[in-house]
Amino acid sequence: MPQLHFTDTSVCVHPVQPDGAFPDPMDVSVNAMEFPELVESIPFILGDDGSYDADLNRFFRECPSMGMRSLNSVRAYAHDILTWIRFLKERRGGKSLWRADRQDVIAFHRTRRLAAGPGQITASSWNRAVAALEKFYAWAWEEGLVSTTPLSRGTTAATDRSAPRHMQRRSRSFREPAARRHDMRFIGMDRFILFRDVGLRAHQPQGQADPAWRGHNGERDALFAEFLAATGLRLEEASSLVPADLPRHDDPLLGGARSCPVVLPAAICKGGKSREIRVPRRLLRRIDDYMEIERANAAARWRDRRGWEQVRSPIGVLDWRDRGAVIDTGGTRTGRRRLDVMRPGERARLVILGLDGTPAEPAALWLADTGGPMRPAAWEATFLRAGARCRGRGFDLHVTPHMLRHTFAVHMLSLLIQAQIGAVIAKPDQNGAVYRRVIGDPLQKLQRLLGHSSIASTYIYLDSLEESRALVDAAASRWADDLEAPAS
Repeated sequence: MPQLHFTDTSVCVHPVQPDGAFPDPMDVSVNAMEFPELVESIPFILGDDGSYDADLNRFFRECPSMGMRSLNSVRAYAHDILTWIRFLKERRGGKSLWRADRQDVIAFHRTRRLAAGPGQITASSWNRAVAALEKFYAWAWEEGLVSTTPLSRGTTAATDRSAPRHMQRRSRSFREPAARRHDMRFIGMDRFILFRDVGLRAHQPQGQADPAWRGHNGERDALFAEFLAATGLRLEEASSLVPADLPRHDDPLLGGARSCPVVLPAAICKGGKSREIRVPRRLLRRIDDYMEIERANAAARWRDRRGWEQVRSPIGVLDWRDRGAVIDTGGTRTGRRRLDVMRPGERARLVILGLDGTPAEPAALWLADTGGPMRPAAWEATFLRAGARCRGRGFDLHVTPHMLRHTFAVHMLSLLIQAQIGAVIAKPDQNGAVYRRVIGDPLQKLQRLLGHSSIASTYIYLDSLEESRALVDAAASRWADDLEAPAS
């Protein structure tokens, strides 16, 4: 069965053989820097016999240059294309994806959307799969790898490349127009607190600690969940932080502010676009407490187990300076790496060195029980266990880390709108641009906090405001009262 893998440039690699066979990477040892086309964490697909399709996997490497800046989007496309490859192999007589036609897509739709069973997907998921295939086959056509695209409806695409572009490819799509554009889920504050205390902290519903629970990371997990809900960070962004990314709660430069601005490094943000978030002061205080107790204990276990031996190509950090790391390059030489250019995979390899030059602790902010960095997959498993714990107590709760990003967005937009309504009422807009000031300004603020490249992505949260209509109606009534008031 074809399998999906992800590039790790820190392990052994080997060039593709002329016959297309992909050798066991442990058979040879080659410096990854000899192959600049390798991109960290980019997906690639191997056939069930270990074969490596150079053209197929070149598509994934070139996705970032085609406007797809999010690595998560590339991974999602790879998953959808892998599903398509498996379908062709199992249901269409082992046909190659390079020879697929329109009838194969119709059969694919019938299997994925119309046939009842565990493999049935939603219209939104189907449209995402079609988008992936459209992107892939458009690229393949441009590269001369296919003469027609199976995604065209009606007639096939013309093979005459001298013809006008609009005649060479059909614009109609297999996407379903009735699909919901977004599937956005969030939770209210009361349900979040229940999930945090019963699920993550493993407390009893009445609030007492559960004597039967043997875990000891409840406070760390609850703090991480609050951090996501309070900042709207994506899971990979929050997982990739190092202590040097955040100020201490007692930093005198913060003054008496209740929250402080934090600039997220571009390399860990979706699309490589840095942004500024606000972190509550009380959370910074709790993070400092976590670092001094729970994180310090995890780091001690890491040293006892010689955890640095499990780190592939560790990067020794001597000190943090000016939003960068002073790196031990061997001997008496040192170098400096800026934090804003270090990707999540590289950050996971950072190891802080003690005064004697020996490994002291991982640089990651969030550490696992063994002392290694908490990866996104580990947090997802933590949330799954917490949800199961809640359901075992009779509470139907299923919360993912990304739901907390939506939760932040919905509640923050509500507060921003309330604040903006108050500002508009206090100081009427002389130019009459009420909509822009009541709705547009809060949306733009939320867009910056979430790091959306387009405000269209932020508009989905308006539909989730239960009180938005009441707020706008109340503001309209106030406006009407003010307009009817006699002139002074």
